[in-house]
Amino acid sequence: MSIIMNSKMEGAREFVPPAIPTGNMAVAQAAGYCLFACGLSVGFSNLFCGVCVGVSGSGCALGDAQKPELFVKMLVVEIFGSALGLFGIIVGIIQAGQGTFPKDITPQIPM
Repeated sequence: MSIIMNSKMEGAREFVPPAIPTGNMAVAQAAGYCLFACGLSVGFSNLFCGVCVGVSGSGCALGDAQKPELFVKMLVVEIFGSALGLFGIIVGIIQAGQGTFPKDITPQIPM
């Protein structure tokens, strides 16, 4: 995910931002917030995926010790927990596709 996000960012010339962003500056800020939201959604979904796999894996180990025939059923539950992380990455890729940085973000001064 970081490779996709890094390919979206581009360097810009130094400038003094206006009080209220307009034009390309507003587009650049929106793209920055979009990539920030992308990182948050991927990070939190993978955090909760890890918690889910940890809790269900603990239960699977204890259940398998008592009844070995339940192993396959518990493994399916763990696979669904792991799918949460995959869904988070898919959502992150979709979110990263929405934010594009403009080539030039110098403020446009009307004459």
